[in-house]
Amino acid sequence: MHTRQRQTGITLIELMVATAILGILLAIGIPSMRGMSESEAVRSHVNAFVGSLRYARSEAIRNRAKVVICPSNNSESASPTCSGGVTDPWELGWIIFVNRDGDTNHQYDSDKDTLLRVQGPVSSSGGISEVAGGAPNKLVYRSTGILLTGGASAFTFDAKSKDTTQQKRVCVSMQGRVRVSESRTACT
Repeated sequence: MHTRQRQTGITLIELMVATAILGILLAIGIPSMRGMSESEAVRSHVNAFVGSLRYARSEAIRNRAKVVICPSNNSESASPTCSGGVTDPWELGWIIFVNRDGDTNHQYDSDKDTLLRVQGPVSSSGGISEVAGGAPNKLVYRSTGILLTGGASAFTFDAKSKDTTQQKRVCVSMQGRVRVSESRTACT
């Protein structure tokens, strides 16, 4: 008696159909994953910036002193400094300090001022593409939480692909309050 053996495994046609279906799913899914990844990078950058602004405001009120947040191209060095130019990019990092020496140019002096927080470069997103409202190179909070300089400004955050649907805008009012918007004209 001869028994017939069952064949196990898959055929070449079944393998080709499964591969074609997988290719179609990947072609649809990968671009949306890239968009989601860019969106998360922008959101992370915005959250770091907004969190720093809110922290600076609360510290100004708590310390009853002027607190400065400024872009810094050496924020992670042993003695960070504020960048000097108006167009210096915030995405290179920033520092927050209590301006204890009361200098009117609000520059960080490690001997006299108190460094509160340092933010290193944020390079996962496309950075800040636009700074509107006088292009502040620093924001100075008074002891009341109201801005002395830098109020009524807006910071537009971009994705690496420069896709305008991924943009977020951070609006800073003269009162020192911060809000996030998806519209480029929201702060005007």
